Amino acid sequence: MLNFVGVVTSGLQKAGMFMQKDTYRQQYQEKLGFIPYNGTLNVKLKNDVEINIKEKYNDKLKIIKGNENLGDVYFLEAVIYTVNKEVSEKGAILFPTKTVHKIDTIEFVAKNRLREKMNLKDNSQVIVSIDY
Repeated sequence: MLNFVGVVTSGLQKAGMFMQKDTYRQQYQEKLGFIPYNGTLNVKLKNDVEINIKEKYNDKLKIIKGNENLGDVYFLEAVIYTVNKEVSEKGAILFPTKTVHKIDTIEFVAKNRLREKMNLKDNSQVIVSIDY
């Protein structure tokens, strides 16, 4: 298991628009077993950590296929925890082929709205865990 520590940051509020697209929604249901909350939780990784998904996680990566207008979205199943590990939620880290985020910021999706369920605000510290 690999753990990353990061802090919650606000995004551009555009992910929700993409999460609603039928092209993606159907595939999330099939491949994750749930339709994610209409948006992502942005987590800026601490200590200048970057995730190179192609090298270490290539065999665990799954893909949500886009279409002629929407890019593909790679994802890794993961779990997010509050820093004290009292609250957690299963979900996935998204790696959209079209993104404005730097490699040190991940987008996490889950069935529930994580800011509410986990009582998170900007700068709240979280742990993201990936099985490998």
